Amino acid sequence: MPKEKLNFTVGIIGVGFLGQCLVEGLSKVGANIVLSPRNIKRTTALSKQFNCIVAGDNSEVVRKCDLMILATLPKDIATAAKDLPWRKDQCAISIAAGINITTIEAAVTPAKAFRAMPISAVRLLEGPTAFHPLDARIFELFDSLGSAHPLEDEKKFEIASIFGAFYGHIYALIDEASSWAESNGLNAEYSRILISRMIESAATNVIKNSSEQPRKLLDDLLTKGGITEAGLEVLDTTGALQKWQEALNTSLERSRKLNSKIS
Repeated sequence: MPKEKLNFTVGIIGVGFLGQCLVEGLSKVGANIVLSPRNIKRTTALSKQFNCIVAGDNSEVVRKCDLMILATLPKDIATAAKDLPWRKDQCAISIAAGINITTIEAAVTPAKAFRAMPISAVRLLEGPTAFHPLDARIFELFDSLGSAHPLEDEKKFEIASIFGAFYGHIYALIDEASSWAESNGLNAEYSRILISRMIESAATNVIKNSSEQPRKLLDDLLTKGGITEAGLEVLDTTGALQKWQEALNTSLERSRKLNSKIS
């Protein structure tokens, strides 16, 4: 289903890799986009390719826009947003990991502060984005880029935001599985596409049956003495599956450390 055109102007301060992905996605849904001038080589290229405006400075970005996305490094969020001409009717969205809403509010008052965790798939209009707090304009923004997942509780958002790291971990899983297939003679591109489609299919099944535990869905397809059971036993007995929670906990700890350094 085609996405509806966004009828507001979006500004982006901090045009790194994720900022570029946002530009690509926003251009597909017809948003007016204004970019900060830092990283002029990248912003100039994006301006030519996606018909964006490159502002003279960050103050101009804020003056021209309804919604602002703060996409700098976490340590730079507060300083980049401070002393800009914020307005009461504006939304300022930090996409930096770990920086709490209080820190953002102090920098962007009188604008309303938000936190969000988009992923690079927004460039494909396939990005699920958790955000806090709920607001109709922010929902419309991220729903146009994939799907929007609001949370009113910042502590819950903090947990949901770690799935941004999990998204990256999935690439490592795909690489491991496809490399195994390649080492056993399967074509590299064929392997990557097939394993990715398998993950996509499993995810679709979980979404359509979200009231059930994923492990139950797995148990439903297991055959006693079959190939899935054999491989799963290795993952279970070696603690490989439990390592995923350890990885998520480590990402959460890193996020909290980032906030403690800024606060």
